[in-house]
Amino acid sequence: MRKLINLTDLVVYLGIAAYSIIMSYYALLKYLTFHTHAADLGIFAQALASTLYYHRLFYESVDIAIIPRPGPIGYSFLDVHFSPTLFLFLPIYAAYPSPATLLVAQTVFVALGALPIYWLGKHLGRDWLGTFFAIIYLMNPLVQGANSFDFHMETIFMPLALYSTYLLLTRRWRIYYPVLLLTLGTIEFAPIPMALLGLYYVAVNIRRRRELMHGIMTIAISIAVLLIALWVKSILNPLGPTTASPLSGLPEQYASAFSFGIIISVIKDPLLIPRLYSVYGTEKFLYFLELYAPTAFTAFLDPLVLPSLAWPLASFLTSDVIYYNPFFQYSSFSIPFIVMASLMAISKMPIEQQRRLMALILISTLVVLLGVSPIIHFQYQLTKADYEVWNVLRLIPGNATVLVQNNLYPPFSNDINAYTQWYPWLRPEYIIAQPSSLWFTWWGTPYNEYVNTALMEGYGVYMVIGNALLVLRANYTGKPVICEPVTLNVIPNMVSPINGQLVNNEITHTPSEPPGAWFAVNVTLPPGQYDILIEYSWVGPEYLRQLNTTMAYLQVNGHVIDLITGGNESSITIYNRYYGSIVIIAYVNYVVNTTIYIRQLLIKGPICG
Repeated sequence: MRKLINLTDLVVYLGIAAYSIIMSYYALLKYLTFHTHAADLGIFAQALASTLYYHRLFYESVDIAIIPRPGPIGYSFLDVHFSPTLFLFLPIYAAYPSPATLLVAQTVFVALGALPIYWLGKHLGRDWLGTFFAIIYLMNPLVQGANSFDFHMETIFMPLALYSTYLLLTRRWRIYYPVLLLTLGTIEFAPIPMALLGLYYVAVNIRRRRELMHGIMTIAISIAVLLIALWVKSILNPLGPTTASPLSGLPEQYASAFSFGIIISVIKDPLLIPRLYSVYGTEKFLYFLELYAPTAFTAFLDPLVLPSLAWPLASFLTSDVIYYNPFFQYSSFSIPFIVMASLMAISKMPIEQQRRLMALILISTLVVLLGVSPIIHFQYQLTKADYEVWNVLRLIPGNATVLVQNNLYPPFSNDINAYTQWYPWLRPEYIIAQPSSLWFTWWGTPYNEYVNTALMEGYGVYMVIGNALLVLRANYTGKPVICEPVTLNVIPNMVSPINGQLVNNEITHTPSEPPGAWFAVNVTLPPGQYDILIEYSWVGPEYLRQLNTTMAYLQVNGHVIDLITGGNESSITIYNRYYGSIVIIAYVNYVVNTTIYIRQLLIKGPICG
């Protein structure tokens, strides 16, 4: 028996270690390739750094846009979320103040959530069953989804809720209540599933007076913390966040991406519930399957499943798909209770039935893993361009006032003067953007517009790495101190044919197509000077070579390039004053029995110097 216990211990510890290494590597790779964000990794890093080094309690600049006016402690993360448990991360962040610290710390916290699952199995006399569910928890793709998406207090709720549930079920009261308070202090929604956990404990111990009291105490403490959370938020941010996003059928005064106003609204008008549940109904149904399928829906065989229903029942009232998406952090509110309920249910079954269900659960987990695991669906690779961008970002002086694009913000989050939005009162010294990223033109923080506004207001191009990085500096008039041009090869799928065709990856115009507009190309590039080179060939009457006849011409931002019979390439140099489009429209003249091939269309720039 001793050897069996040692073996199960070893399997769980190795599983925790493997998960910690793999998911830490994945999270750090996202960070190093600029796929983490100001919201939410940068928010927490800046909140911790501002508390440790600037004596401003959890100040973060990202949410200034949604806080109507600063509260008694100034702009703070606490204005938006009730998260006193965040204080636990101050000493961790102080040890190594970097966003990477938060990513690794969060991963280790999540991995250690496997321990109370395993311990509960041992408590039930089913060591191997506890081991199995601990590994299933670590394999759960929604656990990985929450863990891999930046840093969130919702994700920290997950392991804390697992410890709280274990301590409640094993009646370790001296440890249970402090851990319960930490769990409740993660975020303001946490008291709802924890109150339902207390309700579950009351229901299963209805005839045991002493145990019943602990269930009632859990409910009472959860409700008290919820009221305190709402009260604190009302004091710190009395007008509430300005993130209104009207929902289908909801009165405007309760419209929000998610808030307790939704609950109030449906209490006043219960008929809103079916109407709101039908909005994105397919996505909500799939999310419900993704939540419960990894344990083959066995959680519903035990009443401990009750707290897991709090999040889907509440989030399905919203029309914002991020709240029922396996790649976001919100699954953390349900997973602890799903896993524990499944473990409790199967532990009561005969051995043969347990084995069959374990096989089914393993298969179900693997199926969902292949379907929605972020490790499978989102691949990141550190490139030479990423190294170059990091080297440039390190040249920006510390504590400079910087306006930074969302995905580039985390490296600057220790700087209290770093912002993601350009406010009327803000005059940043540097504006840092990455035109190749989708975040460059995201409507919430339109950096393409910020860049053009800055260029019109006296900012100059300070550093540029092709389309991978653009740094503007206030009142800068010299040449870029770092300038690396790129060569953009306009491939056929970037071309919009008008009268022509694509043959063997060449843009072709044959005698069967009429003269006139041939094709169009629209590429968006940073400011600077660009060389455009067209390599072409043609087939037709040989005498045309001596005549230097113009077969076609390209208009590039008002400039004209002729393609003549006497050559095979043509070029032009243009200047893009602002960030914007280079538009190329090709036209074909009528030359009898002539076929023209564009073999290569290259755009190189910005030309340094």
